Amino acid sequence: MMFKRITIIGLGLIGGSLALAIKEKKLAREIVGVSRRKSTVRCAVKEKIVDFATLDLKEGVRDSDFVIIAAPVLEIVKIARIIAPFLKKGAIVTDAGSTKKYIVKGIEKIRLKGAYFAGSHPVAGSEKSGIKSADKDLFKGACCIITDTKNTNKKALGKIKRFWKALEMKVIIMPLDRHDRLLSKISHLPHAVSVSLVNSAGRKDIGLAAGGFRDTTRIASGEPGLWKDIFLTNKDNLARDIKALKRELSRIEVALKNNDSKDLLSLLSRAKSIRDSL
Repeated sequence: MMFKRITIIGLGLIGGSLALAIKEKKLAREIVGVSRRKSTVRCAVKEKIVDFATLDLKEGVRDSDFVIIAAPVLEIVKIARIIAPFLKKGAIVTDAGSTKKYIVKGIEKIRLKGAYFAGSHPVAGSEKSGIKSADKDLFKGACCIITDTKNTNKKALGKIKRFWKALEMKVIIMPLDRHDRLLSKISHLPHAVSVSLVNSAGRKDIGLAAGGFRDTTRIASGEPGLWKDIFLTNKDNLARDIKALKRELSRIEVALKNNDSKDLLSLLSRAKSIRDSL
């Protein structure tokens, strides 16, 4: 057992799945959940996802050894500021946000006074949302990125690393800037593409869509508010990657206009080779 008490703030898909995974692995004696919604608090306790749940942040973090903030990106720093005075001395705090520079720099400015923080990003999830979609196996085999800065306490970093590994995740430690550049390419840009494909197709003919369209656009069903925050907190990287995507699309466009089958085949073959290497 790694911790006596773990608090999870935010009981959506990620937070609920974390609670179930922690229970399965017996990583805590007690799991406390915090949510903004009474219905979620009731569900979390009724379904035994957590041992105790509350709407009160102060009550939720009291005496916790490990606090995980699994809230929307733009809420994470605000929550850290609120809980800072009530954290147990020596407590470890992490988050599960999809962008890191905005969150980590924001929380490091707060100075948690006796508690230690390092940013985390479990790269796992689905287009589903809410506690009713929680899945104890969501993190198995997936990657978790932990950020390391000059302000990171190495002992706390080590314990956070062991925690994610105990959930059977592959843990990678990297700087903030590299995380946000990388995730823009492999997560945020694909979501923007998926959204654009759906919007360009429109509602009228979507009923005819088969496997290819459904597979490519699955993630467009993700929670819009959550993704708005992710896009805005990684806007420079995402805007750059959208430009790169436009260049690639224009190469296909030019090949089509010129009836250039050789260039078109080259583009398609290169993509297949890269995708097949996954």
